[in-house]
Amino acid sequence: MGFFIKIIYSIISPYSLITSLRNFLYDYKIFKSKKYKTKVISVGNLIMGGSGKSPLIEFLANYLIKKNKSFSIISRGYKRKTRGLIQIGEDDNFLTVGDEPMQFFKKFKDHCEIYVSEVREKALAIIDKNNVSYALLDDAFQNRGIKKFLDIMLSSVRKPFYEDNVFPYGRLRELRYNANRADIIIFTKCNRDISKNEVDLHIEKSRKYVDKNIPILFSYFEYEKPVKLFGKRITDNILILSSIAYPEEFYNYVKSKYSVIDIFKFADHHTYSRNDISDILKKVDKGITLLTTEKDAVKLCEFRELLSSYNVYYIPIKMKFLSESNFLKFIS
Repeated sequence: MGFFIKIIYSIISPYSLITSLRNFLYDYKIFKSKKYKTKVISVGNLIMGGSGKSPLIEFLANYLIKKNKSFSIISRGYKRKTRGLIQIGEDDNFLTVGDEPMQFFKKFKDHCEIYVSEVREKALAIIDKNNVSYALLDDAFQNRGIKKFLDIMLSSVRKPFYEDNVFPYGRLRELRYNANRADIIIFTKCNRDISKNEVDLHIEKSRKYVDKNIPILFSYFEYEKPVKLFGKRITDNILILSSIAYPEEFYNYVKSKYSVIDIFKFADHHTYSRNDISDILKKVDKGITLLTTEKDAVKLCEFRELLSSYNVYYIPIKMKFLSESNFLKFIS
């Protein structure tokens, strides 16, 4: 991207001015990134909102467990009610550490330590001192202060980065050309049977902004069987509840399997109140199941006294790759 075009974009978008100035200071070594003994794998994106970061963190965690490698997970803990560095423990919940970190804790607490901190370097210093082999950084593509072993950028095929613009004129956190900073770019939320022509088109359009030596891979979500949170059985009639970014794919999957009576849609990372739950339950009877996402389930379990007599289930998802071996070779 030409220097003068960058200036024009920065003038148009004050948000871009800030991110561009910060990137300039790191690109020209005025600000320096700190290197750690621990291998840092960062998972992030250019866009504000969901592109599949949590499923990839879980994919990486499961891989490292399989390979008997020590690792920790570090997240900022978005929308938590606390501040500072916290190592997540049994007494925490989504209010103290955030919904996604709590989801990681419930899945991986027997295998690794999970931290939340606005300043990821504070947690990383502890991990490094303890000689942990890998640190998985959630939503850290914009963190330039840490030298990374692998910097992974995600982009949904539904909202590809090369068609978006910097906030407030779009949903990007920084200019498209900063995708060139990634070690790997992964397009997420593909159809499992995505055609070669579609793959080639995404690659061709991405190459306007990223070098040819940066691998571009493709992944999709695999929905698993519903898991019981409360109740006795899952019924055919479903009421959907979600507070995730871009939930349409989740809705479409549920509609393909069940008869959907209604949908309660909340903003990403919404903190449910007792009034929210009470209003929802007015539409739920014994013949209806409240079906939600795994991220929402960690929040709903805090309302046991309201929900325990109803059928409440969630659907886990797993990230799959069109070519898993092509991705795993970069980790090992």
